[in-house]
Amino acid sequence: MPPLEAWKKVHITSEFFEKDPHGQFSCQKCHGGNPGGSDKESAHQGIVQFPSEEWETYCLECHSSDPVYNRFVNFDSNLHKTQEGYFERFRQRAGYDIRDDETLLHEFNNECGKCHATCGQCHIGRPISVGSGFLDGHLFKGAPETKNNCVACHGARVGAEYYNENEYTDADGNRVKGDVHLYSSLMAKCDFCHDGHEMHGDGTELDYRYDPDDAQAPRCEECHEDDASANNYHTMHWSGNAPKLSCQVCHSQPYKSCNSCHVGGEGITGSPYETLKIGKNYMKSDRYDSDYILVRHIPIAPDTYEAWGVDDLPNYESSEPTWKYATPHNIQLETAQTTVGEGEGCGSKCHGSDYYLRESDVQLYNDSDYVDREIEANRDVFMEME
Repeated sequence: MPPLEAWKKVHITSEFFEKDPHGQFSCQKCHGGNPGGSDKESAHQGIVQFPSEEWETYCLECHSSDPVYNRFVNFDSNLHKTQEGYFERFRQRAGYDIRDDETLLHEFNNECGKCHATCGQCHIGRPISVGSGFLDGHLFKGAPETKNNCVACHGARVGAEYYNENEYTDADGNRVKGDVHLYSSLMAKCDFCHDGHEMHGDGTELDYRYDPDDAQAPRCEECHEDDASANNYHTMHWSGNAPKLSCQVCHSQPYKSCNSCHVGGEGITGSPYETLKIGKNYMKSDRYDSDYILVRHIPIAPDTYEAWGVDDLPNYESSEPTWKYATPHNIQLETAQTTVGEGEGCGSKCHGSDYYLRESDVQLYNDSDYVDREIEANRDVFMEME
């Protein structure tokens, strides 16, 4: 996403903002600074760029007695603020918490901390990761904007899949389409499925976006529960006694995987590639109860944090898989997996097919000197052992 022009980042649409309750206060009430300063440097002394980062100091005075207060409190434990998912994945692979090392935490905050979100980065301006800037002249907006907020951070995979920006083809040679939900005026916005209850949280401390304790996370069944017996395949693999498949196994199209990412300014160090791989559900729970799921490779490597002085992740092959639970946002009713010849069943496309994640796939997609460690890390995910 290109950065905004400098003036657009800071231009306040006064005729609208003055009608907002927040527009009744002086700028200094929320942002500090020195109103008597005659130049930029002196005027910006003590400036607070993101007041909602310290909501107890700058927001509580007005919001302690209204429903917004609960959103502040709950958001303190939300993954968008805590980034606990990053910390927990590092802990699993390294064997210690990155926050126990001041130097590493400093590096993390400077580099990875850009993905940390505040209230203002969703409801007033664009995220820090894309250069910030007002959405609409400092107006406080209800739902975040799909393009300027959600996809600004989640664009490389989710956004590209949803809007069909990957030039991928499916197993039948057909160009991948955008997500079917995109074409509904209601569902085209992220907050139709990912509503405020999920984004603000309910106060539950989570350490993963697929945390089984996250009762706010959306499920396809919430809208499609009447389809459980819509056809024989649903009856078998959704509501029946056959192995249960996640909805995406049949209704997703090819999506992006990446091999490695490195801190220290390097970023993604391997080219993204097209995948659609079925694996075993290595994290089965009451909430994520499918036997088989789609998986994608996440950009992690044993030397990802080498620039920070972490030369290796010693638990790399014994803790977390690198082919992870995936819910691609490119859903279609009919896909290459569901399109079969006359008289054939879906099994002719799926069972024993190249869709299954195998050891040979790891060797194909990752020819680095740590491929053996990759294989070991994914033992619980492989559909067939070789």
